[in-house]
Amino acid sequence: MSSRRQSPKILKKSDNAPLTRADLQYDLLASLFSDTNEVFTDPFPSQLDTRAARSRVTFRNLYVNAIMNSPKASKLLKDKMSDTSEFATHFAMLSLLTNVGRINTTMSFFPEMKTTIRTYHPVPALQRTSGSLQDAPRLKSILKALVYDCDSPKLATTLRDCRSRIDTGISPPTHIANLIFILANETISVSKLHFSGEVDFLDLFTSTRFSSHSRARAFLWLVYNYYEATAQSSEPLGSDTVRTDNNPFSDPSRPGERPLLEELTEAETALENVDPDDEKEISEKLVSQRMQFLAAQSPKEFSKVGRNSVKDDESVMSIESAVKSKAKRRGASGTGKTKNGKSAADATEGVDHSAPIRFSDVQYRSSPLQMRQPRLIAASMHRFSPYARSHERHWTNVALTRSPPRTLLEHAWHVVARSDPLADSDEEMEDAHCRNDYGLYRLYNAFFPSSFFPRKVRSLIVHSFHTVQRLNIVCRLRGKDPTPEPE
Repeated sequence: MSSRRQSPKILKKSDNAPLTRADLQYDLLASLFSDTNEVFTDPFPSQLDTRAARSRVTFRNLYVNAIMNSPKASKLLKDKMSDTSEFATHFAMLSLLTNVGRINTTMSFFPEMKTTIRTYHPVPALQRTSGSLQDAPRLKSILKALVYDCDSPKLATTLRDCRSRIDTGISPPTHIANLIFILANETISVSKLHFSGEVDFLDLFTSTRFSSHSRARAFLWLVYNYYEATAQSSEPLGSDTVRTDNNPFSDPSRPGERPLLEELTEAETALENVDPDDEKEISEKLVSQRMQFLAAQSPKEFSKVGRNSVKDDESVMSIESAVKSKAKRRGASGTGKTKNGKSAADATEGVDHSAPIRFSDVQYRSSPLQMRQPRLIAASMHRFSPYARSHERHWTNVALTRSPPRTLLEHAWHVVARSDPLADSDEEMEDAHCRNDYGLYRLYNAFFPSSFFPRKVRSLIVHSFHTVQRLNIVCRLRGKDPTPEPE
């Protein structure tokens, strides 16, 4: 009984807007990570203490240790989590919200963010220490990269997979992060099987009429059901689900059953997730720090594009620097010459760096992928920015030409063949053509701002631009212009 989320309850905030305790449902997270029941089996050796694998731990230690055992977790992050228990808890809280799909993957949480495809959001309730909470894509990649022995050769992706593993005596059926991904993906099924359609799994992490403590206990009961169930101790309720009779989080008056959700009045609801004054000060301080960082990056562009825009100042390697670095590796030590005896300066002689490399269809299919890369910008000191400078704001300098450096077909193949879905956000758009595409998008917003042009007009403009590009491709495939034949 599998079902995908129809309307995920994802946090949506404008740039620089803080995530409050109500947004995070902080009281719910605090109840989860302060629970003292050591009932969960940790399949990994503990990096928090000297416990061996398959020790019984609390939910907090189980989740924190899972993050620290991920191949995507850096050594700096692991050291910080080991040294500072409070930071480890806060990092795990934010990771859990990403795990259930509550955090939007366009969100970033460190003020020094440079990329323009993320929005910055301070999280004062979780940023009381000096550690970096990174950004949502990194948090998700850390959880996705976690490796559990029982997930080989096939990762469990549904509740049915968990049920079949439990029947064969595998417990836990998968690691904790993947189990939560499964529960979030099958939220409608979970709602029908365990909550009688009253609430779904994601409602446990949003502001509802139920108390935070009762929602936290219901979450722990549900996780324990699937994580700790065995073929002998569980009673099958269907093809996808189980009920564990010795669940420590069950209703005391009904062993094995889900704990009841405690309803709150409006007055009681207002007393939960209240932001203290010091966290409001932390939020203002972080936003101010972000503004200072942006101003230091580029004072002129910052003053022109406004406080909510970020200049993407990623460097682009020049063709000269690329050739020189190759000459150093290949040539004799100290000579600065290539294998065939030519110097780096000679290697670039006679090359038109401003003209893009063109391949025929046969050449493109037969050439190595590395050779299909375009030549990079010739100016060695030029730094890429999607914003046109004040003396360059005209159409000819932003590659809005009828002959782009790479056609749409070539660019689509390049993206599919070379992109890494688990790449960190700082590694994104490292290709010059990806930057060019994004620069066109930013230029479109600069020339046609939403404050002056209605949405329909803006959509018509961008649609017309893409139509011209598609028409050029069709003309290339047909080998002739789209002009109608004379009658």
